[in-house]
Amino acid sequence: MTIGPIVLEVPDLAGARIHLRPWAARDAPSLVEAWHDPAIQAGSVPPPDRSLAAAERWIDGADERRRAGVAVDLVIACDDDRAIGEVGLSRLDPERRAAIAGWWIHKADRGAGSATEAVSLFTEWALGPGRLRAVMAEIASDNAASIRVAEQSGFRVIDETRNPQESARGSAPRVWYVSFSTVK
Repeated sequence: MTIGPIVLEVPDLAGARIHLRPWAARDAPSLVEAWHDPAIQAGSVPPPDRSLAAAERWIDGADERRRAGVAVDLVIACDDDRAIGEVGLSRLDPERRAAIAGWWIHKADRGAGSATEAVSLFTEWALGPGRLRAVMAEIASDNAASIRVAEQSGFRVIDETRNPQESARGSAPRVWYVSFSTVK
């Protein structure tokens, strides 16, 4: 039996300080800024082409990636709807009903609790009825801010691994975190 892709609807989620929304063309400069931020680069893999045109193409493809069950990427927006970060799911596994969560916050907006609020909201939604059974996060062991976000958002450590390629580059080991659905 073939299991089809996981296609999740875009949620309408709002917290005390932030709300999550789809990417829009006006967010392209924010995405370009993130792709050039060394701290964000350390925890993710930005594309080789980090131009405004590339950001616009990536944003244009967000809904197609969601409908294909490839990824769900949302803007973390503040009260004035300015994009201050992103939270998303990738590597959606239909058989296990699991995915990998990722997030980032612009440097000027870090430390205010926005990432924790966004990740908590998004993870709770993702683990809701009819969606996922598990959401995981892979975080470098030296990324204290993301570790704190994961732990404060209900994730727990399940494994610490050292990839030989990362070791050769001098990268810190990766720690795997997981949050499970409580829905039966």
